[in-house]
Amino acid sequence: MTLTTDAHHKGAQALADPVAVAKDLASTWTDGLLERDRAGGSATAERNALRDSGLLSLAVPQEFGGWGASWSTVFDVIREIAKVDGSLGHLFGYHIVDIAFVELLGSTEQKESTYREVAQHNRWAGNASSENNSHVLDWKVRATPVADGGYRFDGVKHFSSGAKGSDLLLVFGVVQDDSQQQGAIITAVIPTDRDGVVVNDDWDALGMRRTDSGTTEFHDVEVRADEVLGGPNAVLSAFFQFQRGSLFGPLVQLVFVNVYLGIARGALDAAAEYTRTQARPWTPAGVTQAVEDPYVIRTYGEFGIALQGADAAAHEAARAFQTVWDKGDRLSAEDRGELMVLVSGAKALASQAALDVTGRIFEVIGARGTHPRYGFDRFWRNIRTHTLHDPVSYKIAEVGNHVLKGAYPLPGFTS
Repeated sequence: MTLTTDAHHKGAQALADPVAVAKDLASTWTDGLLERDRAGGSATAERNALRDSGLLSLAVPQEFGGWGASWSTVFDVIREIAKVDGSLGHLFGYHIVDIAFVELLGSTEQKESTYREVAQHNRWAGNASSENNSHVLDWKVRATPVADGGYRFDGVKHFSSGAKGSDLLLVFGVVQDDSQQQGAIITAVIPTDRDGVVVNDDWDALGMRRTDSGTTEFHDVEVRADEVLGGPNAVLSAFFQFQRGSLFGPLVQLVFVNVYLGIARGALDAAAEYTRTQARPWTPAGVTQAVEDPYVIRTYGEFGIALQGADAAAHEAARAFQTVWDKGDRLSAEDRGELMVLVSGAKALASQAALDVTGRIFEVIGARGTHPRYGFDRFWRNIRTHTLHDPVSYKIAEVGNHVLKGAYPLPGFTS
């Protein structure tokens, strides 16, 4: 049921189930998956397959040629991709977020132009935001104002998921010269192949090995005035004033939640299949099959219950996100605050459940299941790596502060 470029004909997306498309597509990646994971590097072939499927325009409204999918459907698609390949779930999720940020912060013209580019030309969006500094906003990439209202960017970003092989790049810089804009954050979307942009192959981590999350260099890169989203410090204004742009934080976190749940479900499915077909029963259990061992059954029950709870929280948060998203400029501080409390809770539950499932499946597959040919370790490595993106303890504290004091999480890039 995988779509081809015919999916871009008017109304074609409405005729297909995007979750089924994602499931069918991801199933084609299983051959050679373990070898590709060990080798790391870019998921070029899989990303091209995602382009051809039409799913890059999943969240683009139908009036611009996209699927017009609900946010619940978007998150379900991310899960299906992450079940098979956590790196691809992460990359696809970042693409969705980067495109949505244009609507949240940009002008009507920028939104419509970007949506058409994505829907009609399969444009892939990556990001170049974080830096390797002591504080999340202690950015050193310099944005130098020029006379025509644009900027020149110089510096290095150190976490650039999806930048390699992308067409569009969400970038952030800080004005550091002595001018009226000094200290302002500049947000823009530029072509990745712009002169002076260098995307490096230097991502090497324990997990998420094919997300190309390495460094991106900017050498006197032109950022045109019509590529700047919202003007100087627009992103901070959106956060502090609870404008629509402040939905960036909960959207990012919900993408992460569904990547984690997809990986965890993939791990549980793979472990259960191994237990059914290859695991040996422990002699003192007095049973002939591993699936009859009461301790094995209990452990799988614990896994299922943990994911059941995290799934429910994730779906509740997704429904709330859709409701708040649909309010548009009528968004209130209370709307945004209540949403983020739900998202923080879902993030904590998903992180804990995914770490538990992916770390403990070895208890029910046995020693033989640790052989590299099975690759069960990839699930834990991916979860362990990604859950370090931002400390889950702070998500738990956000919920605690709301329960105790009625306080809402302060809007930011991760909250």
